Amino acid sequence: MHLFGGTLFWGFFIGIFYALDLNTAWIDLGLGGDLSGLEFHSLWIVLSFMVAHFGAQLPDYDLIWEKILPHRNIMTHSVFLPLIICTPLYFVSVSTKFLVPIYAFYLIGHASHLFFDLRPKSWAGTALIHLFWVNDDGRKTFPEKASRLFLLINGIIILVAGIILLYFFQAWIK
Repeated sequence: MHLFGGTLFWGFFIGIFYALDLNTAWIDLGLGGDLSGLEFHSLWIVLSFMVAHFGAQLPDYDLIWEKILPHRNIMTHSVFLPLIICTPLYFVSVSTKFLVPIYAFYLIGHASHLFFDLRPKSWAGTALIHLFWVNDDGRKTFPEKASRLFLLINGIIILVAGIILLYFFQAWIK
């Protein structure tokens, strides 16, 4: 389901991104009548698709490290992991500015994961957001309403960050 969500979000935002490029001077990918860079744009589309799907699956990689991090923990299902992954954006230069929208699509994919996690089969067990530590009673989790709110707020923050990077990256990088 998360791959479907990543595809859905990627398709929606890539469509908007290219529509804005072709119809306005707000975003300039160089596609307005000039197809000389089409090979680069094809590579960029494939890369953005792959990165959106990586972002849509990454929060569930905690299943691999379940002994270290419980599933749906506050590190992988919040803004913390995207902040760590997007740290290299601080060092982006004019020559590497094409990476900014790639990071944006990672964020969009990550946000899609959190939004799709708002609809589990039931709000019990691993559907709840887990804290890092384990106490004598077992894992510490947020209650259902707090878990929903946590996922919603973090999903909105990550999605807005992705949209800001995607649509304003040229002004941001200058």
